[in-house]
Amino acid sequence: MAVVLVVAVAVVFGLLVKEIYSWYRLSHVPGPFWHGITGFSMARAALNGSVHEYYMELHEKYGPLVRIGPNTVMFSDGDTLKKISSTRSKYIKGEWYAIGRTTPGEDHLFSMRDEEKRKYLKSKMGPGYSGLENGGFEAGIDKIVAAFVDLIDRKYISTAKDFRPMDMASKSTYFALDVISELGFGTPYGFLKEDRDLYQYVATKDAFFPVMITMGNVPWLATLMHSWPLNLGLPKSGDSAGFGALMGFAETFVDGRLAPDTKPGRDMIQSFINAGLTREELTQEVYVETIAGSDTTATAIRMTLLSLLSNPQAFTALRAEIDTAISKKMISSPIKDSEARFMPYLQAVIREGFRLYPPSTGIVSKQVPSEGDVIHGYRLPPGTQLGENVCSIGRSKGIFGPDAHLFRPERWIEAAMSDDEERYKAMISTTDMVFGFGKFYCMGRNIALMELNKIFVELLRRILDNA
Repeated sequence: MAVVLVVAVAVVFGLLVKEIYSWYRLSHVPGPFWHGITGFSMARAALNGSVHEYYMELHEKYGPLVRIGPNTVMFSDGDTLKKISSTRSKYIKGEWYAIGRTTPGEDHLFSMRDEEKRKYLKSKMGPGYSGLENGGFEAGIDKIVAAFVDLIDRKYISTAKDFRPMDMASKSTYFALDVISELGFGTPYGFLKEDRDLYQYVATKDAFFPVMITMGNVPWLATLMHSWPLNLGLPKSGDSAGFGALMGFAETFVDGRLAPDTKPGRDMIQSFINAGLTREELTQEVYVETIAGSDTTATAIRMTLLSLLSNPQAFTALRAEIDTAISKKMISSPIKDSEARFMPYLQAVIREGFRLYPPSTGIVSKQVPSEGDVIHGYRLPPGTQLGENVCSIGRSKGIFGPDAHLFRPERWIEAAMSDDEERYKAMISTTDMVFGFGKFYCMGRNIALMELNKIFVELLRRILDNA
């Protein structure tokens, strides 16, 4: 009995020493006391959907670097993001990326933390994301834009006697899912054609994402979820709905494309096959393309549209620019990506939407290298997880002005016409950080921007046609 008591006391003492050391090693970094002991506050904010607001409140109170967990700190400025993401930086992806794993023990390009393996895989996938091997992306996006417009024409044009509301939150997700499947796999999933949540995928995603965000703020939860016996409850290939149904589709699709008698496609997956990706690598990339490539774009669409509808001045200005472009035959139907880039107010709207409402608000932490680092005057020991607050970066008053919290596309027009060229460049580079920076830059950026360049014009064109 005495031996058991001694062992118990020793274990408790050891855990106490570990907690004290964990708290002490970053105790010099500003932040709430309890953040040095537990990630509960961050987890609670993530679960109730207010974590991005909590991030900004922390920086307003404690400054540009704040402690948000026992081994995690977060910054709020673009210069730090550039520093840790440069091609010569020794930082690697942090523990946060574990939430991206769909299969325990298996990584894809997004979740992979091994720097050399990630660079090698990225080099093989680059041509597919550029569109160089599959004829580009514009025709595929135009096809899905046309399907979206057709859906509106068929089911959602209201009349004086027949009011037909449309849920843009779900429809924007259907659109983004069909685009990424068309470009990635050569055929759309069919969400827009069916106008419903196939396999209950969207409902499952919406329910699970708060859990994923929570695990991102409390990294050990992700490790726990992928460990036995909890991993028995994770989605499995062959499930009739949700992520499991997607996994089953991915395996069946990849096996079909790898079959000896299958005709090569003209899509991103074919480019990856040509580059030598294995069956497992291909399957994992189908997952990440579907999840990451759709939800981020859908978020940008619905939040930018919400901002436009809440700002009559901006909405009217964009409609006027589109109306003028149509009347002067400056744009095609559907609009070409190259034409959209020369519509200044449209570009201002897109950038303003990204700036205020980044498609992802995750901290996407990077790991401090073995020699440690100094950020904003605070020494960070090796292994510290350094996260970013992309919302605060995009709302910097020093870069975007005293009204940085407002949706005002005119700020981009004013900056472009001013003599302060450096400030305009800073605004552009800072907003581009929603896609990451340097060696951590999002490879799907050009696809997302092409979707946005087209969808807003074509949706508002329908309003003009039916006004």
